[in-house]
Amino acid sequence: MPEIRDLRQKIDKIDDQILKLINRRAALAIQIGKEKSKNSQTNHFHVPHREREIIERLQNLNPGPFPDSSVESVFREVFSATLALEKPLKIAYLGPETTFSHQAALKQFGHSAIHTPFNNIESIFAEVEKDHCGYGIVPVENSTEGVINLTLDCFVDSPLLIVDELKLGISLCLMSKESDRKNVKVLYSHPQALAQCRNWLNVNFSGVEQIPVSSTAHAAQLARDEKNSAAIAGRLAVEVYDLNILADEIQDRRDNYTRFLVIGKEKAKKAKRNKTTLMYSIRDEAGSLLKTLQLFAKNKINLTKIQSRPLRDRTWEYLFYLDFDGHIEDKNVHRVIETLQKHCLFMKILGSYPEARIKK
Repeated sequence: MPEIRDLRQKIDKIDDQILKLINRRAALAIQIGKEKSKNSQTNHFHVPHREREIIERLQNLNPGPFPDSSVESVFREVFSATLALEKPLKIAYLGPETTFSHQAALKQFGHSAIHTPFNNIESIFAEVEKDHCGYGIVPVENSTEGVINLTLDCFVDSPLLIVDELKLGISLCLMSKESDRKNVKVLYSHPQALAQCRNWLNVNFSGVEQIPVSSTAHAAQLARDEKNSAAIAGRLAVEVYDLNILADEIQDRRDNYTRFLVIGKEKAKKAKRNKTTLMYSIRDEAGSLLKTLQLFAKNKINLTKIQSRPLRDRTWEYLFYLDFDGHIEDKNVHRVIETLQKHCLFMKILGSYPEARIKK
């Protein structure tokens, strides 16, 4: 059809222009990298707050119909590829490949970064502390299953800071080499994924044996290698392990999200919307916790989360973790921190960083 042919020719010309502009951008980025190399005080080529400023500016300028979420996805990949021309960025995540931590790392840092899986959260902290990786991605909370305590515990002895966060929508699929779910006799998945699909499984898979494994990625591997088996995992595993989707979005809650923290050594710059996380311990006496929490209310600071964890060396004593709106540079936040220190036996600011929007 002539009309479609003409439209496609116009698209081809635009694509040619986009390619030229991307290469011009890359050339300028290389120049910036050379200038950074001349400055012995510049240790980090990656400037996350600059990336966020660019994305927010472009989203504010965006008239549509291209959605804002796609603007961010496209430019994350542009940043990733451009940075790789200067100096490849190494990211540590909770493996193996295709886990939701892997998916979060790809969304945050793009496909051109070097993504390295590790078997446990402690190893991610250790690799970033040793400068073997520039950043780490660690899960901290799921909207269905709650807080991941091990991540909180790792901050007690670590010098690392929270430099960013993201909230990833968790969509779970039933996948197999089989083309008919009636042929499935055994089902593999991580215990948390099985819990998040409990109602669906009771209705649709009540007669199938469920076997918990170490990760959704391992479950997908088993489904690939074993006849009459299936796995519950994310869609990325379908592509990597060449499986068939037998049922999509089988999680019991559609609003199922996992919050991930980006950990590193550099403090995050102030953004438009910020969050601060700190931990502290207080004297075990009547009203001591209430007094600390009232400081935030008096200064009109919104607490978004409070979590307690037992102190390792003191029985029945606790550390409290707080998330609240605002940045340490805000006057009211700074005022509360100064006053709070006077009430605490121990206090540590884990970071002020940009507040995440949900990424699906």
